[in-house]
Amino acid sequence: MKNKQAFTVAVLWIFALSVAGIFLAFTSEKESRISDAENRMLQGFPELSVKTIFNDEFTTQFEAFLADSFFERDSVIGFTNGILDSFNMLSKDEKIRIQAEKMEKELQDVGRFSEEERGEDEGETGDSVIEEPVTDEPEAADTAPVVTDEPIVLDNSDPVSENEDDEEESENIAIAPGEILITDNTSYLWHENLDGTITIQYTYKRSDIATYANTLKLMQTYLPEDGNILFTQVPLASIAQRWRQQQNKYCGWGSSVEIMLEDCLEGTERIHVFSTYDILEPYVCGDVPMFYVTDHHWSAEGAYKVAVEMFKKLNLPIIPYEEYNYKAIRSKAVVDGERDIFNVLYPLTPTHSYIVTKKDKLQEIDLMNYDAATYRAYMNNTRYPWRKIVTGTNTGRRCLVICDSFGNAFTPYLFAYYDEVHMVDFRKDGYSKSEAGGSIGYMMKYHEIDDVYIITSTANGLRKDNSIEYLRAHLKG
Repeated sequence: MKNKQAFTVAVLWIFALSVAGIFLAFTSEKESRISDAENRMLQGFPELSVKTIFNDEFTTQFEAFLADSFFERDSVIGFTNGILDSFNMLSKDEKIRIQAEKMEKELQDVGRFSEEERGEDEGETGDSVIEEPVTDEPEAADTAPVVTDEPIVLDNSDPVSENEDDEEESENIAIAPGEILITDNTSYLWHENLDGTITIQYTYKRSDIATYANTLKLMQTYLPEDGNILFTQVPLASIAQRWRQQQNKYCGWGSSVEIMLEDCLEGTERIHVFSTYDILEPYVCGDVPMFYVTDHHWSAEGAYKVAVEMFKKLNLPIIPYEEYNYKAIRSKAVVDGERDIFNVLYPLTPTHSYIVTKKDKLQEIDLMNYDAATYRAYMNNTRYPWRKIVTGTNTGRRCLVICDSFGNAFTPYLFAYYDEVHMVDFRKDGYSKSEAGGSIGYMMKYHEIDDVYIITSTANGLRKDNSIEYLRAHLKG
C-alpha cells in the first residue's frame, strides 16, 4: 500500500513538473534577455535539431531556460537578496569593495580572448597578424618611447605590490599634502583619508602604460594630419560612492596614471589625456550625482563635465548642459530605497542610428531607449559590431568613440559637433573583424574618421588586457 502511494505521488510530481515545463515553454519569453537583478543574459529557448539532441546541448540549454524563466524571477531574486543582505555583517566599506570587484570582473569578462582564439590570431612567434592600413602611412614604432623628463617621484621604491590580481591594497601610506604618488616604474589610483594617509585602489605598471601609448601612436597613423585622439579612464561608481558615502573617513581621490601616460606620449601633439578624477573631484560629493547608486556607471552629468574639457581642448563652442532636453527616467529602488534619475538626452537635430556590418551595410535602430528604467536607456545599449549615428549637423567632421559601456552616457554630447559619430566596443565580444568588414584601423580609414574619443572604465582600462592587448589586436587586425 505504501509503495503504491509513493508511486502515485511520484507520478503526480512528474505530471505537475511536466505541466509547469510546458506552461513555461509556451508562456515565457523565448529570446535571450538581460536580467536587471543579476546583470547577466538569461537563457533563451534552445534551438531544436538532431545535432543538439544527440550531444545533450538541447537538454542542457533547456534546463537553463526553465531555471531562468520561472514566474517573477527578478522580484523573487531581489526579495531573497534583500533578506540575505539584512544578515550580512560586513561593513559598508567592505560591501562597496566587494561590489566593485564583482562589477569589474563582469565588465572585463565581456572582452576575453580564449586561448584557442588567441592562437588563431597570432603566428608561431606570438606576434599579431597585421592587416595593412588603407594607405601607406608609416606605422608607429613598437619600442617603448624614450622618456627625457623625470616623472614626479615620491620614492624610488614601490610602496605596494604590483600584482595585477590585487583589486585593492589595504595598506595606508602617508604622503605630504598635495604630493602625487608615482615612482619611476609605477603609478596609482588612490583614496585620500581624513587622517592624512592614502589608500591604494589600483596599481599601474609603466611597461603597460608604455605599451598602451604605442597603441595610441599607431592609432594616430590612421587619422588625417589634423586628427585628434582624446582619452580618459573612468572609475566605477563604487569607487566614487566609497568616498561620497563615507565622508567621515575619506576626503578625496587621486590618480597618477594619466601623468605616466602623458610622459610615455611625450613628443605627440594631437593625443590628449584627461583625468576624470581631477575633473570630477569638486563635484563627487555635491548635490548633482556624478555616479549612480543603483548602477556601476557614471551619470550623464558626470560624462558631460568630462566632455566639456575635451571640447575646450579642441576649441569647440560649449553648449550648456541646460540647453539640452532630457527625459528623466527614474530607476527601480535598490534594497535601501535609493533611486537614480537617468537623464537621457534628446538630440538637437534629427538623428538616425544604424548598426553597420560588412563595412557599409546599414540596419537602422532606435537611437535611445526612452522606455528603459536602467542605464541601458543611453544609446539604446551597446551595439555590435559597429555603430553609426548620422546627426544632421554640417561640421564636415566625423568621429569614432572607442569604448566600453561607459561611452554610452558620453557619446550623445558629440552629436552637435560631428556629421557622423561612430561607436565601437573594443572588448573581444564587442568587435568582430569579419562582421564589421575589417579591423578598427581599416574601418577608421574607410569611414574617414577625423577624431577618436577613447572612453573606458577602470574595469577595462590601463591595467587590463582589454586595453593593453586586445585594443591593439583589433586596431591592426
